[in-house]
Amino acid sequence: MNILLIRMLPICLLLLLCFQTKGQEVFKQKQYQFISYDKIPTWKGLAANWNQSKAVVHLFDVEKYKGHGNFVCYGLKTGLRFSQFKELVRHPNKRVYLPIFLYDLRTMPVKKGSQKYTWAVRVEDYSYTDDRLSMERDFVRLMKAVEDYIQTQIPNAGKGIAILAGSSASLPNLTIRAGVERAGYATMTLGELIATTKTLTTNEKKGRTSLSQGTLETNILNEGTAVGYLRLVKKGNEAKVKSDFKNILLYQRIPYRVPIANGILTLAPQTPFSHINLLAKNRGTINAYVTTELPSDFLTQYENKLVKITCKKQGGEDRLTIEKIAKKEAEIHWSKQGKLKVVIPKPDLSVTSFSHFKTGARSVQNVTCIGAKASNYALLYHELPEWTRPGFAIPFYFYFKTIQACGADQLIKTFLADKKNYSTEEIEKALEAIRAKIATASLDAAVFNELESICTQYYKGKKVRLRSSTNCEDLAEFNGAGLYVSKGFWVGSERAVIQRKILEVYASLWLLRAFEERDFFGIEHDQVAMGILINEAFPDEYANGVALTLPNVDGTPTIHINTQYGELSVTNPEGAEMPEVIYFRQLDSKWYVTESKSSVHNIFVDNPSLTPLVRQLQKACAKIDALLRKNVVDSENYGVDI
Repeated sequence: MNILLIRMLPICLLLLLCFQTKGQEVFKQKQYQFISYDKIPTWKGLAANWNQSKAVVHLFDVEKYKGHGNFVCYGLKTGLRFSQFKELVRHPNKRVYLPIFLYDLRTMPVKKGSQKYTWAVRVEDYSYTDDRLSMERDFVRLMKAVEDYIQTQIPNAGKGIAILAGSSASLPNLTIRAGVERAGYATMTLGELIATTKTLTTNEKKGRTSLSQGTLETNILNEGTAVGYLRLVKKGNEAKVKSDFKNILLYQRIPYRVPIANGILTLAPQTPFSHINLLAKNRGTINAYVTTELPSDFLTQYENKLVKITCKKQGGEDRLTIEKIAKKEAEIHWSKQGKLKVVIPKPDLSVTSFSHFKTGARSVQNVTCIGAKASNYALLYHELPEWTRPGFAIPFYFYFKTIQACGADQLIKTFLADKKNYSTEEIEKALEAIRAKIATASLDAAVFNELESICTQYYKGKKVRLRSSTNCEDLAEFNGAGLYVSKGFWVGSERAVIQRKILEVYASLWLLRAFEERDFFGIEHDQVAMGILINEAFPDEYANGVALTLPNVDGTPTIHINTQYGELSVTNPEGAEMPEVIYFRQLDSKWYVTESKSSVHNIFVDNPSLTPLVRQLQKACAKIDALLRKNVVDSENYGVDI
């Protein structure tokens, strides 16, 4: 999602009060807008002077001011600390400010009955102490203030909607719906608003919801065209699906892993940084999730039928079309989707001891010796030593020594020589035999000796991660997201436990999903190698996430940070879990924009104690992006994933 926001000059408080002054018509001119929930133009703002007879509405630049409290402190020049600001928000008897989000619905007006609504207001939850009546009274007053503010700029702007929380744990919620509606204002929950803006009527967007015209309401994550048999994957059957490039898979829920397919659709929301979407982008196949209920006759018309699906973003809209096609047309399409050919770095087996990132030679801390994951961690350690924990790597040499000692190398050689003649079931059995043989191996004594020395010096009493690190992942042409297995152990574990964990990492090089993905990209399997990155594990994590640099509309990098509370997955979310998403429009932006809050618990948003951490992450992204961008052709098409 690319957002172009024109940076405006600072505006003094006096002019903010003069709504009809040229340049101050923020609503009319759409200044300071950002996009929330993938689609809705939004402003952050607040109603000030609440303790006076006439409240004043301000919409502010989220690039310049980090949040409501920051705007009050610096934009309104009050000098209030955040704790002071909260006290002037939460309590009805002290209230001076009401923080709001204003949604611009002019390009996607919401209809309720015969009335059309062109804007909506949501009050940010600050743990209010109001009772139902005071909250109802203040929300009605807020709606009137926003309505007056908008009408000074656009007299016929239309009606507004009051957005109420669906949960009783948040305020203002649906308990005040009746009172707000009696005052003449329509109400919705935020979920209802999002669903409504994504379900435009046929008259508003011709053909968008008409099954007869072959269209579906979707959020497109990867554009393109897919041709294949549409297969519905029901809940619980995700692991049973086999790879087949002539299939388009429609999942009822988000799978952990998607086999090779011509396209991916899901009935549950995805995140842009999920393993599924990263794989789709790498494969060049479509990926989208359906945002409304399937039409009642959809499966009757299309399930197990040969179809052509086109996913395209056009004019700010996500458009997916589906049509049945003849087998001859499908064969022509498949023939044009030529087989890929990715060349991976040749493994270097000359390094025969563990790599110590702090004290070891940097010349061997590269993809050819220790794999991409370990070499990238080494890069982080050297470029940002004050922020990076100690790290080590087991080089490729020990992987090859292990498979040779147990005879797995011969199984691999025999399999690869004849794999073209194998059925899918035979390939699966051959790979299973390779993994079973690796599990019988005994590790070289040098592995235990070096690992125990590292643990004694750096990780005493801690848990250690053994992370798969290959020469066939995290490459410019092949990301390999989620293909291999990582393990962990507590320092002091018996050698038998540690050996089993390391062998499981080695064996994961020959998982079916890994083999099929490499095969799809034309990678030479006899050149693949497994190293292991060693670093500290954090069993009781506060949050987990990913940070990426993505190109802006002008080609410059932006920083997107997706996080989720605790151990809940960002890359493979379950159910209706929504991660926290923030982004910096430039690598050196002073403030970030909040695109969405976690459905579980805030991480960086409204958490000043973690501001230093998010600044570190911003600097890390900026520095690593600049370093890696030098090494790829067409660097504007690439980003960094941390």
